Formats: sequence, C-alpha cells, structure tokens
Amino acid sequence: MKRYGVVCFIVLLLIGGFGWEAEASVPSKPLAHRVFPTSRFSIDKILARPYDSTVPFGASGDRVWATSPQGWAFRDGVHLLYITNLDAFDLDIAADGQSYIVQKAAYAPSHVHMVGAVGQLLKAKASFTYIIDNAQNPLTPPFVPEKRWTCWSSGHRVDTYTVDLGGLRKLTSLDLYFYNDVPQGGGCAPPAQMEVLFYRHGQWIPWGHLLTDLKPDKNTLHFDPPQLAERVELVFHHRGTNWYTGLYGFDPHYAPDTKRQASRPVLHIEGDKWITQNDLLVAEIRVTNPSAAAHSVSIVMSSGLKSGPDRFQEERKIDGYPVWLEAVGFDGRREGIRFADKIPAKKTQRFLFVCALATSPAGAHEKLEAELHALHPLAQQVAAYQGWFDNNIAYFACSDPLITKMYYHRWYLLKKNSMNPRMGHLMYRAFSEGRWTSDWYANVISYGAGHQMYEARWLRDPSYCWGHLLTFVSNPRPDGIYPSHVTLQGQQGGQYTDWITSCAWGLNKVHPNKALLERIAPMLERNVEGWQKVYGWGGSPLLVVDSHWWTGMEWQPAFFSFAHYETGGGAGTDPKYMTPLRRVDLTAYNYGNAVAVAKIDRLLGRNAQAERMEQLADSIRKAVIEKMWDSKDHWFVDLRASDDAPSSALEVIGLYPFAFDLPPAGKGYESVWETALNPNLFWTPWPIASTAKSCPAYSQDGWPVGPGGSGCMWNGPTWPHANSLVMRAMANTLRHYAPCALTRQKLYELFYSFTRAQYKNQNPLYPWTGEFYNGETGQWKTDQRDYFHSTWLDPLISDLIGLVPRADEVLEIDPLLPQGAWSWWVLDGQAYRGHDVTIAYDAEGGHIARDFRGFAVYLDGKQILHTAQPVHCLYDMQRHKLLSPP
Repeated sequence: MKRYGVVCFIVLLLIGGFGWEAEASVPSKPLAHRVFPTSRFSIDKILARPYDSTVPFGASGDRVWATSPQGWAFRDGVHLLYITNLDAFDLDIAADGQSYIVQKAAYAPSHVHMVGAVGQLLKAKASFTYIIDNAQNPLTPPFVPEKRWTCWSSGHRVDTYTVDLGGLRKLTSLDLYFYNDVPQGGGCAPPAQMEVLFYRHGQWIPWGHLLTDLKPDKNTLHFDPPQLAERVELVFHHRGTNWYTGLYGFDPHYAPDTKRQASRPVLHIEGDKWITQNDLLVAEIRVTNPSAAAHSVSIVMSSGLKSGPDRFQEERKIDGYPVWLEAVGFDGRREGIRFADKIPAKKTQRFLFVCALATSPAGAHEKLEAELHALHPLAQQVAAYQGWFDNNIAYFACSDPLITKMYYHRWYLLKKNSMNPRMGHLMYRAFSEGRWTSDWYANVISYGAGHQMYEARWLRDPSYCWGHLLTFVSNPRPDGIYPSHVTLQGQQGGQYTDWITSCAWGLNKVHPNKALLERIAPMLERNVEGWQKVYGWGGSPLLVVDSHWWTGMEWQPAFFSFAHYETGGGAGTDPKYMTPLRRVDLTAYNYGNAVAVAKIDRLLGRNAQAERMEQLADSIRKAVIEKMWDSKDHWFVDLRASDDAPSSALEVIGLYPFAFDLPPAGKGYESVWETALNPNLFWTPWPIASTAKSCPAYSQDGWPVGPGGSGCMWNGPTWPHANSLVMRAMANTLRHYAPCALTRQKLYELFYSFTRAQYKNQNPLYPWTGEFYNGETGQWKTDQRDYFHSTWLDPLISDLIGLVPRADEVLEIDPLLPQGAWSWWVLDGQAYRGHDVTIAYDAEGGHIARDFRGFAVYLDGKQILHTAQPVHCLYDMQRHKLLSPP
C-alpha cells in the first residue's frame, strides 16, 4: 500500500472477528448463501472498543435509539424516532452502605458491558437545557467540547447548573470547562460573571466570590479552606446580550477521606445493557458475592416516566401519535422498582430491568413480560443482532484490515440509522440522516436519501431500500417535489436538491419489482415534471436554485460569485449578494430522474410517457452542454438565472453530470478530470475539495471574504456526500467514456482516503463517520458521528469489486480495483436479482480457503469462472452460459 502513501494498521481486535485463520478449527459447511465455510464474522468482535460518552450506543430498535447513555441503564440520551432526550430509567446500586457506579465499560454493537466499583455518582440538573445537549454530559471524562451542556436559547440572562455530589464531600478544587463557539459564529461563551453556592446541612451557602475572569476551556477554582457540600450550584450571568453559557467539563476534587479509603467493596457488580429490535431498553445487573458471608444489595429503579405502585407507566406522544411506555425490574421472584436482597456466600444474583415501548398498553406489557422472563436475554440479544447481519449482508474480507473493518462499520451504520415506525405517514422502513444528538438529523431527510437507498439495495431484504423510496413517493408536496423531510404527520414542505426518483431504476436492477414500479410510475413522472415546472424558470431545462440554503450545500461560493464573493452578512440571504442560479447539481439530478423514469416506462409499456421523459432528458443534456460547459476551465459551471451568465466559481458539482452519464462520450468532456485531479485546484491531501483553490472564497476554515459562514461549509472542505457522487462519476467515466486523465488508481485513492477519514484521528479502533472534514488534515469539522449521508458500500461492491447492476439477467463482473491494491479479497454471498453471487481473488493462495488461488466467480454456489487474475466477465443467468471471456 506504499503507492498510496498509507501504512496499513494490523488490528488484533479486528483479526479476531472473522476469517478462517482466526478460528481454532475450520467449519465444515458454509453458512446459508455462502460458498466458503470460513466466511464467518462476529460483528461484536470486529467493532468492539472501550465505551465512554463519546462512543455512540450501537443497538437500536424500530422506533427507539440512543446517543451514548452512561451509568447502569438509560438515564439520558434515549430518543423516540426524532423526539430527543427521553429519561427512560436509571439504576442506583448500593451494597453494605456503599454506592456502586460504573467504573469501566466495553462497547459492542449489540450491547454495552459494564463493571462496577465503589464510588459516588454525580448527577446534574439545570434551569434550562438546549434540546440537543444534556446536563449529564460534563460530569464524566473525556471532557471534550462535543460532549456538552448548554442553556442556549433559554431566553434568560441568568441560568443555573446544579450538581449532586452523591453525599457530603470536602471540596478542595473544581475544574470547569467552558464551551465557546463564538469564533465559529455560535451563541455560547464563558459567562460574564459566576456565583458558586454549596448545599450543606439543609441550606445553601454562598462561596462569597463573584468570578469575572472566566475563560474558554479549563478554569480551576481553588477552595481554601475546603468547602463541605452535598451539592454545588453554579449561577451564570451570561455574557453580552445574546450569548449563553455552556459546560463540557465539571471535575471536582476532594480532600482525602480516610473512612472512605478504608472501606473495601465486598461484592462484584457487573452488567450489560442493550436495545432490542422491537423497542425494549434492557439492563441486566449481576451481583456476585465471593465472600464466605451473606451481604445485602439494594437496587432502585428511577425514571422520568410516571410512577405507579410497582412500575413506571406513561403515554407519550410523537407529533400527536400516542406511544405507551412501561418499565419495571425483576429479580427472579417478583417484579418491582425497588429491590433489597441478601446475596448468599459464593452466589450470584441476577436482576433484569426493562422499559418497553409500543403503540398500546397491552403491546408494551406483552413485550416487557416476554423479556423479563427470558432465560438468557443477553445471549438472545447478541444472537438476534448478529443474525441480522448474517441474514442480510455478504461476507467480506481483504488484505487491508482498514477496508475490511470499514465494511462492517458501514453496514452497522446503515442498521443504526434504519427505522420501521409503522405509524402515521411513516408506514415503511426508512432511514434517518444521522443518529448522534441532533433532533434534525434524526429525521427522514431527502437530501441524502439517494445515497441511503444505494447502500441499502445490497441488503438481502429489499424492504429497506424500497421502503425508503416509498416513504418519499407516498409523501410528496402538492407539486410532486419531495419535501425536505417526512415525519409522522407527513411531508413537511421545503425541499432539498435530490435524485430520489432516479434511484427507483437503480433499486430495480438489484431487486426487481415490476409490480411496485407499475404502482409508483405516475408519481415518479410527476416528481420529474414538478421539478421542471417549479424551478425551470422561463421554461428552461436548466433548473434554478434561488438560495444556497436548500441546496443542502450551504455557502457554495457560486451563489455569491456575482457580488465578488461578499455575502452581506452571516445569514447569506441578502438578495443584493446572493444570486439565484441555474444549478449544475439539480439539473443533473433531474436528468438522471428523467432517464430512469423513461426506462421504467419502457419496461412497463408506457411508451407515450417514456417518450415524454426521453425528450425532456435530451433537452436537459443539450442545454447543459451548450450553456454550462466552460471550455476554458474544462468544467461544468452554474449560470446566473437572469441572463445565463456563467459563474466564475468552480465547484465539485461540476463533476456530477458524469454521475448520471449526462455528457456524451468521446467529445472532449473527459478533460474535466484534468481539472479535478489537479492538486492546485481540487485534489487536496484528503480529496476532493468542495470548491477549487482558485476561488477567492476557498477556505478549509470559515469564509475568507467578509462576514459569512456557518457550521456547514461547502467552500473548500471535503464532504462524504460529494465524494460519493464523485466516485460514481469516476466509475461511469472509466466504464463508459474515452480514456483520459482519470485512472483506476485515482478512483481507489479517493476511496481509500475516504476510508481512512472514517477512523477518528485515523485510529483503527474508532470508526467514525461524520458530516464533513478538513481537506488538508482529514479532521472532522463537526461532532456528528454515525452520520448516514454518503455511499461507501455501493462503490466497493459495484465498482471496486465490480458486481455491476444491470436491468437484465446477465451477470456482469467488472472489477475497477487497481492491480496490486489488495493481494486477496472475497465477497461471499451477495444477494443479487434473486441469486447469490460470490467473487474472490487470492494472488498467493491460502487466505480465503486453503486450496483457493486466483480469481473466481460463483453463482448460487456453483463456480462459473476461474482465471489467474480478475477479468471483466458476462454470464447469462437464465441460460447458464458464460458470454465473455470465451
């Protein structure tokens, strides 16, 4: 891999998760749909890592998911679809008068394992908490800005933050970490003044010092003499007139307590917690008494739900639709929320706590009781979670452990963001854009839907990809355009640029469904024509976007290029500066929509409609070539809507026409790749730049021309969303266009760079798929993670490995992986058009199976091709005949 300037890390944890070399004995039979007996993996082993509040919680349900709940259960960060911060339940554990907290935890996608120790649990509350923040976040390390509490938008100029220390303690100092996003145009800064109060012996005592010199990040308060306190309250007088206070660290230090130090824990307490697919939040606690005498243990279940005599029950509403929650514990003998048991010598006692969600009280109770009385609930959860992957995805491994691990992370990412609400207007499977802390990204959003469907089409279960398409097709705006997002209440208006309709044909290539296409074809046609009618100003085939905000690509320089890149202020909406544009991206998207619908109509015999779509596609292509091609810079550019004057900004969207095969081949448009691959323009160390370096507005940090800019910047940084479309454009160019500056090596270079970026700080232990990153350093620029707004699996399977989707019964294998990139690789059991496809290559032999060497393709378990090196081949799946090579 030195040719790509990358050192491949060998991850021992990953090696233990799959492959026959990691097994003590080789299985004798393959799993269902697979060829090789050794094609097995453990998703929990591959993606295991230490767990803290920066690591996303993996297991999720049809409606319930979690950010990163800490403690023994789910006291924070639990979400119902896109409704955030449900206080589900927590557990307070004590034994022999000592409190037990989680000392360390280990993450696996299916569950989190916890080990307890004697300690005091800090708990916080605040006068106001912004919806995507959490008051508990600052209480546990690591103390990092993305894990914060803020009172932003409280409407008050004074707010409070109060921490319960878990008992009377003698404080010697306190470290406070203040959040500050003012340099990025945000609304939080250290307070202008702060008071400190201590609660002891039943009353609040002021410290007596008014602090006025607080700074961003770490501040240390020294208490001399030490202060006794059960609770500490911070009173913030916010800075200025519009800023608010935020904390990302609250770290108290105490005087030595000889009584506490002398006390040693007698019991060993550990546990596991998980979320089941059918929306159960479960915490299992196991208390072991290794001593020769019995010892007492107390476990108290608390919850933000309404409390009954022996359990918690409450109806909640999501956008007016009711759901029922019921929570209770079970010690093997009785159900309740408070347990005080004696643990006999040398024995272990198990306690199980469950919160169930359903659309009716009876449904919640039935699910809860089934889980409480399961014999081995954790084993059941692990098996069910692994079973989803075994049943839905192909086995994959290759000589590069970073690529192999990313394959399983990306499938985990898809599963984490999948939902199946079956409520209101969300009656099908669908995907959220991201599941970390944001209430917005947790929605079903149109902008990345094309990526999500193309990833999901490689699942064995087609209801994931088709369901997501149906969610939008069933919830259009009145004009036929798909809305910005869909909730239980239906379409929510607005719009992003999207190519959702074009995906219908792409899904049908992998999972044919003619009956479904017949049902939705009129709605697909209406979407294509809706775009043209509303945004084809003046009857032009070239579509207009009148604000950078609904492109999904905020702060694209072209919108300000006719005002010398001045923005008119932070909003960037002043019409004197922001110019409506005929956009390359939206026009290319609707070209792809029209072509796809024309093919669908031909398949269905809707020939008149097909001809109408074909004529529209032809007119779009002609107009793009005539007006948007810049022959000087070899790029497709935006036009001012009022007079079709070209913008001087070169943006990554200039490559998007190739993602839909819009430019005619062999006419010189392939020269676009000379511009794209130029390191002085787009090809940064972590490509590809969202705007060329030649643009005056280009920057990896902020907006360099006057005021402007926000959290999402498309004036230079690298976006996975764009990389996904660019990789698709690259594959199309390599397969369908004349030879040019683009090579397979450059496609792989972009793919591999994107792969490396999806490890936090390039640490292979921590897969981290975020929103966008610095093109010079590869560092993520927002705190989003588990963000599902790109493709990675689709270019791996359809392009690098080369399982090319087609609309007929010919199996086409055309690997675009450059020679020498991997010395061996295998994709075993990929579902495709009702068949199982396996593709494998091993240059030296012995990695995939002991007797396997060379390149081979299998269809439904039968080898149909074997050569020394990967080749382009065609196979007739109906006549069972190899068409090429001869």
